[in-house]
Amino acid sequence: RALKGVRFSAKSGQYAPPLSPERLEAFYRARRRFSELAHSEQYVMSLQFKPGDLLVFDNQRLLHARSSIAPTDGERWVQGCYIDRDGLWLNYERWRRRV
Repeated sequence: RALKGVRFSAKSGQYAPPLSPERLEAFYRARRRFSELAHSEQYVMSLQFKPGDLLVFDNQRLLHARSSIAPTDGERWVQGCYIDRDGLWLNYERWRRRV
Protein backbone atom coordinates (compact mmCIF):
# COMPACT_ATOMS: atom_id res chain seq x y z
CA ARG A 1 0.00 0.00 0.00
CA ALA A 2 1.21 3.47 -0.84
CA LEU A 3 0.51 6.73 0.91
CA LYS A 4 -1.60 8.83 -1.45
CA GLY A 5 -2.06 12.00 0.56
CA VAL A 6 -1.78 13.72 3.91
CA ARG A 7 -4.18 16.27 5.33
CA PHE A 8 -2.77 17.89 8.42
CA SER A 9 -3.13 21.13 10.33
CA ALA A 10 -1.45 21.73 13.65
CA LYS A 11 -3.86 24.63 14.28
CA SER A 12 -7.08 22.62 14.34
CA GLY A 13 -8.27 19.62 16.29
CA GLN A 14 -8.74 17.75 13.03
CA TYR A 15 -10.13 14.29 12.61
CA ALA A 16 -10.03 11.74 15.39
CA PRO A 17 -11.06 8.22 14.35
CA PRO A 18 -13.54 6.26 16.46
CA LEU A 19 -11.07 4.24 18.53
CA SER A 20 -10.91 2.71 21.96
CA PRO A 21 -9.41 5.02 24.62
CA GLU A 22 -6.07 3.16 24.52
CA ARG A 23 -5.78 3.33 20.73
CA LEU A 24 -7.00 6.93 20.69
CA GLU A 25 -4.20 7.85 23.10
CA ALA A 26 -1.69 6.21 20.74
CA PHE A 27 -3.27 8.05 17.79
CA TYR A 28 -2.84 11.45 19.46
CA ARG A 29 0.70 10.57 20.54
CA ALA A 30 1.56 9.70 16.91
CA ARG A 31 -0.18 12.88 15.68
CA ARG A 32 1.85 15.04 18.08
CA ARG A 33 5.05 13.32 16.92
CA PHE A 34 4.12 13.89 13.28
CA SER A 35 3.55 17.58 14.05
CA GLU A 36 6.95 17.81 15.76
CA LEU A 37 8.64 16.28 12.72
CA ALA A 38 6.68 18.42 10.23
CA HIS A 39 7.72 21.60 12.05
CA SER A 40 11.32 20.54 12.65
CA GLU A 41 13.92 22.82 11.05
CA GLN A 42 15.46 19.65 9.60
CA TYR A 43 12.44 19.20 7.31
CA VAL A 44 11.26 22.79 6.73
CA MET A 45 12.12 24.63 3.55
CA SER A 46 11.47 28.39 3.42
CA LEU A 47 11.17 30.32 0.19
CA GLN A 48 11.11 34.07 -0.39
CA PHE A 49 9.05 34.96 -3.45
CA LYS A 50 9.32 37.99 -5.65
CA PRO A 51 6.51 39.50 -7.74
CA GLY A 52 5.83 37.22 -10.70
CA ASP A 53 7.15 34.04 -9.03
CA LEU A 54 5.11 30.88 -9.48
CA LEU A 55 5.06 27.75 -7.36
CA VAL A 56 3.22 24.63 -8.52
CA PHE A 57 2.77 21.60 -6.29
CA ASP A 58 0.39 18.75 -5.58
CA ASN A 59 -1.69 19.88 -2.62
CA GLN A 60 -2.06 16.30 -1.40
CA ARG A 61 1.63 15.40 -1.61
CA LEU A 62 3.27 18.42 0.00
CA LEU A 63 2.67 19.87 3.44
CA HIS A 64 2.80 23.63 3.13
CA ALA A 65 2.03 26.80 5.05
CA ARG A 66 2.53 30.52 4.95
CA SER A 67 4.56 32.38 7.53
CA SER A 68 3.44 35.49 9.33
CA ILE A 69 3.90 38.80 7.53
CA ALA A 70 6.60 41.05 8.96
CA PRO A 71 6.05 44.84 8.75
CA THR A 72 9.02 45.03 6.35
CA ASP A 73 7.52 42.43 3.97
CA GLY A 74 5.04 44.77 2.35
CA GLU A 75 1.73 43.48 1.05
CA ARG A 76 1.20 39.79 0.39
CA TRP A 77 -0.95 38.67 -2.50
CA VAL A 78 -1.32 34.98 -3.20
CA GLN A 79 -3.53 33.54 -5.92
CA GLY A 80 -4.53 29.90 -5.62
CA CYS A 81 -5.47 27.73 -8.57
CA TYR A 82 -6.83 24.24 -8.12
CA ILE A 83 -7.24 21.37 -10.58
CA ASP A 84 -9.71 18.59 -10.02
CA ARG A 85 -7.56 15.46 -9.93
CA ASP A 86 -10.31 13.15 -11.24
CA GLY A 87 -11.04 15.45 -14.17
CA LEU A 88 -7.35 15.72 -14.99
CA TRP A 89 -6.89 11.93 -15.08
CA LEU A 90 -10.10 11.45 -17.05
CA ASN A 91 -8.94 13.86 -19.75
CA TYR A 92 -5.47 12.27 -19.77
CA GLU A 93 -7.01 8.82 -20.31
CA ARG A 94 -9.22 10.13 -23.10
CA TRP A 95 -6.17 11.68 -24.82
CA ARG A 96 -4.01 8.58 -24.25
CA ARG A 97 -6.58 6.23 -25.80
CA ARG A 98 -6.84 8.36 -28.93
CA VAL A 99 -3.11 8.24 -29.60
